[in-house]
Amino acid sequence: MENGNAMKVLTVDDYLLLCVKVMNDHGIDVKHAKMVADALCWCDMHGITSHGMNMLPTYIDRADKGGIIPNNDAVLIKQTGAVGVMDGQGGFGQVIGQQAMQTACDLAKDHGIGVISMRNGNHAGALGYYTEMATRNGCIGFMVHNSNPTVAPFGGRKAALGTNPISFAFPGKQFPMVLDMATSATAKGKIYELARKGDTIPAGLALNANGDPTTSAAEAIKGVLVPLGGPKGYGLALTVEMLAGVLGGGKLGIEVESFHHAPGEVQGVSMTVMAIRVDAFLEETEYFERVEKLISGIKATPTATGFQEISMPGERESHMAEQRKKEGVPVLESLYNEVVSLKK
Repeated sequence: MENGNAMKVLTVDDYLLLCVKVMNDHGIDVKHAKMVADALCWCDMHGITSHGMNMLPTYIDRADKGGIIPNNDAVLIKQTGAVGVMDGQGGFGQVIGQQAMQTACDLAKDHGIGVISMRNGNHAGALGYYTEMATRNGCIGFMVHNSNPTVAPFGGRKAALGTNPISFAFPGKQFPMVLDMATSATAKGKIYELARKGDTIPAGLALNANGDPTTSAAEAIKGVLVPLGGPKGYGLALTVEMLAGVLGGGKLGIEVESFHHAPGEVQGVSMTVMAIRVDAFLEETEYFERVEKLISGIKATPTATGFQEISMPGERESHMAEQRKKEGVPVLESLYNEVVSLKK
């Protein structure tokens, strides 16, 4: 049980087979279905349940109604040295996100760095999936992604910015160091997940439709989120918008369609990814030695009251993923049944 909700545990293979089967039944070819399923499974394995199988029913609905154009790949429309611009052609965010990052990694092989800006995309889920992908190519990964307005600017009460996430990932000997965060006080997907469970939300995350603070997940969905850390999160959200929406020539966040509304319209999100080859700076052996020295120094810090250890960004999630590879991936039983019901 989790928060009073019955859970079902799936092997990784069964998880992937179910997701691929459902998507295939709805006209999504196996190649693209596998790419989406892998990204969703990564999220649930790492404990990011708000962006895992939880999202699949909405993805299917959008694909059925035209908001996601199944089987479309991203295409490179401009390249200048190590920098390129791609068009996602309205495809699955998980597909074009992987294609953007792989293209950036390929550019990094030749130039030491690769940067891709993607326009005309859809919701891509947890950005850590893509930046971690860069680490498997011997690169530092970076990604930003704009989104439809759900966040009030600092000092405002109406939405003008998206949750505008940002992620970095660094190769490590034992696990990749992954930072993946919304620039809002929380991700909107987590609000929807809590609303699905009938839970409340912590104070300080959202305003209701009247612009007043709320702890109701349902009221938060009708209202707006607030920036992380007030003006700091607001500044970061604007930075993401500049790098993703403005730089790549795609839609600005204020023009992006809602993920949970207008299911027949492609969202038009923009993203920018970057891959930096580690060995362009240091020999890999020296790099890993320096990373381990940094981690050891931080972990040697005395812990504060209530803490047993100091963890690095992504460390707990990485350990959880290894455990779930062996023991299975838990999903809400009600969600599992909903996904199974989508089979044709």
